[in-house]
Amino acid sequence: MQSKLLDDVLALPPLERVAFAELILASIDREDDEIRRAWMDEVKKRMKSVAAGKSKLLDFEKLYRED
Repeated sequence: MQSKLLDDVLALPPLERVAFAELILASIDREDDEIRRAWMDEVKKRMKSVAAGKSKLLDFEKLYRED
């Protein structure tokens, strides 16, 4: 993987990284179109919820850190 691409993506705001990841996964996933649409709708719903302050994102590093 090109490190510049990874660096560029990691520099995006969290919500944009989530959307980017979903697009990448959707491009290789062999799911039924109906299932794919349902997942994309769910992702959009969650992004709106975070943007509206109704939900909050968890810090992956903090959540899974082994002390």
